[in-house]
Amino acid sequence: MAYDQVDQEWHRLRQHLPAGWEQSARDKKAIRIAKGNLSDPERLLRLLLGRAASNGSLRAVAGYARQAGLADVSNVAVFKKERRCGDWLEWIADQLLAETVAALPNSVMRLRLVDATSVSKPGSEGTDFRLHVNVELPSRRFAKAELTDAHGGESFERFTIEPGDLLVGDRAYGTTNGIRHVVLHGGHVLVRTNGSSLPLMDEAGRPVDPLEVGRRLAPGEATEVLVQLRTEISPGQPLTGRLCVQALPTEEAEKAQERVRRSKIKGGGHPGERAIENAKYIYLFTTAPAHLLTTKQAFATYRLRWQIELSFKTMKSAMKFAALPNRLPETGRTWLLGKLVCALLLDRLVAEQVDRYPPQWAAA
Repeated sequence: MAYDQVDQEWHRLRQHLPAGWEQSARDKKAIRIAKGNLSDPERLLRLLLGRAASNGSLRAVAGYARQAGLADVSNVAVFKKERRCGDWLEWIADQLLAETVAALPNSVMRLRLVDATSVSKPGSEGTDFRLHVNVELPSRRFAKAELTDAHGGESFERFTIEPGDLLVGDRAYGTTNGIRHVVLHGGHVLVRTNGSSLPLMDEAGRPVDPLEVGRRLAPGEATEVLVQLRTEISPGQPLTGRLCVQALPTEEAEKAQERVRRSKIKGGGHPGERAIENAKYIYLFTTAPAHLLTTKQAFATYRLRWQIELSFKTMKSAMKFAALPNRLPETGRTWLLGKLVCALLLDRLVAEQVDRYPPQWAAA
């Protein structure tokens, strides 16, 4: 791509940056003194995003900067700058996400899919970074993103909740504290449980066993029971909800049970009878009232979680999100946040085109 065309694309992209992004480069110490080729926030940001988007090496990015007339810098200078720019890129990402949330339409319930994906350094066999995201449907736009180290666990408590939000999460989010956080802020949850992770009770305070509920169902049937958690929203007010249970069709149930057997054996253990039997059922817990989310709608809504997996796959394939350049935590964080900013700006450009050329025009 010719450099003049690159400049045109940059000016188009620049329009979507949040107000105050240049001053924040100094506030966040990405630029400490007004001296040198990379003391200009615009040149520095173009270099950082160009490296993140292209997956280019330090040497290649420094060479591009010289040829494009951005800056006469060495690969060492780029490396040193990268180590100081993480907070700045995080600020830009937060502002972009805040603008997205502010533009969302109000409704009775706004659907939010939450999940996390792991990233490893070169040569690492474990998790070094974890990206926690909140994806709004139906647009599949990121409404929240947070980058943590490997110790940053998955929880609803990481997200800001607005009244009317319906947060959908997998088993990792099915914790009492996380659910209570959502309810206290006026939202609802829809989470999967494995049958024992949530301490469920009936109105009399007696334990509710999801497996016993499932055993009463024929293959393919679904039901729900009113339950409450072993916690209170306020003194004397228990946190109530609904346990939705679906028995898988016979063939699907057999496949699910076989997956449990294989996963346990692969891990060096042996599955218990209860774990194998639990595989025949899907257990969901929701705080949404039945008039807003029926049992059938609850299972249909949970199946939409594939949308967030698609968002992750898009980010990892298009942005090469999982490919860290080196083992240093500072540059790794800047690298990942740069890719996140690129993804959010790309999100804006796609939305801009959709607004300009609505789907119904294409069908006309």
